[in-house]
Amino acid sequence: MGVEAAVVIDQWALVRLGIATVLQAMGITVVAEEASGRDGLLRARALEPGLLVLGAMSDLGVAEAVGQARQLPVQPRLLVLVSALAPSDVSELMAFSPDAVLVRSAGADELRDAVTKLQAGERVVAPALLSAVMDGMQGHGDAAGPLTAKELEVLARLAEGKSNQQIAEALFVTAATVKTHLSNIYGKLGVANRREALARALALGLLS
Repeated sequence: MGVEAAVVIDQWALVRLGIATVLQAMGITVVAEEASGRDGLLRARALEPGLLVLGAMSDLGVAEAVGQARQLPVQPRLLVLVSALAPSDVSELMAFSPDAVLVRSAGADELRDAVTKLQAGERVVAPALLSAVMDGMQGHGDAAGPLTAKELEVLARLAEGKSNQQIAEALFVTAATVKTHLSNIYGKLGVANRREALARALALGLLS
């Protein structure tokens, strides 16, 4: 599914200009540019863009802005630009499931690639942020710690589209055991279902 319109929010005019230039070259119309997070979110509510880019804002933290964006009546894809983030900040941000998280210093090619992946329904996390994201996600779910080797095996079979019973047969365990593994995976990744688990695992680089 393509993105035809975007709203760009960043407190620096040159950053907004750079983002808008890349998006417009991709055939995406930038319908609004705002320095203020609150003003930008109001424009997004009114204009219903397919893409909302959230950069640095003097009035809102990035996680707060993403949380408010998730309350918009018509949900845009959310692309977030961040600088350095502590694991606790990442945990708060990822709880709102942004569609893409890039470093603020990303170049035009990286931004273009991320938007292309968003249009294809993928989630994107910049490689430089994966470690912080993984640390933050481990603290976000119901179960602490990284995925075990068995859980990664289950996740890989899940990516192949196999049912619980098919996964059980492939791994020589019971269907109940697979269900337990899936519950642990959902908790550790902070997701609610198979689709979200696969999207989050791809974003975190857990699946090739």
